[in-house]
Amino acid sequence: MTILKQKDFTEHTNPRLAAGEQQEKDVAFYLRRAFKNNENFLVLNDYRFTFNDEIAQIDHLVVHRTGFIIIESKSIFGEVKVNSHGEWSRSYKGQWTGMPSPIIQAELQKDLLRKLMIANVELFLGKILGIQTQVTHREWDVLCTVSNNCILHREDIPKNISKQVIKSESVADEVKRIGGYSKIGSLLSTKPVFNDEELKNIGEFLLERCLSKVTTNVLSSTNHAEKVRI
Repeated sequence: MTILKQKDFTEHTNPRLAAGEQQEKDVAFYLRRAFKNNENFLVLNDYRFTFNDEIAQIDHLVVHRTGFIIIESKSIFGEVKVNSHGEWSRSYKGQWTGMPSPIIQAELQKDLLRKLMIANVELFLGKILGIQTQVTHREWDVLCTVSNNCILHREDIPKNISKQVIKSESVADEVKRIGGYSKIGSLLSTKPVFNDEELKNIGEFLLERCLSKVTTNVLSSTNHAEKVRI
């Protein structure tokens, strides 16, 4: 099993908090349904970590054979617009207000995670001809998921941002598109690929650095998972 970390969801009386929890739960469901038995993907939901006196929380972190995907979930049930400057706005009961960019938020989390991985790379990646392999130039992607009933005004969204914003129901397909892997395809590609041992090591490293004390799964050397508490 490759779902390394689940989240213990709670019932909120605050409608806004409840909506946010439901959005994360929906995305976690789609990822679990798609990847729970896929040895080429590791999924960590609600991943919290610290590095260099900074704390970050990633709604959904996917590790695949050629890199990492950081997914930010947003419970937006109205309409969303993004202007040519990358500035976001949303509607609520017919009223438009600005909102922080979830893409920028996820990029900040990605940068801190990358620094954490670079600083500890010798703990999970090996050497080739005596030279330490790295994660610096692996694929590092960011996605933002919005509620399935959200209306996205894509005609005005800059193309680079539009590719990163998807409905929750499409998250598994987009993750597969980004991280799709086949042994034959890897032979024809110049991209470096994490092998089974490296994926296992990465999963164990991430769990060891996780701040949340929730139920997790740790990969064994035989690629099966064992539930533990951290």
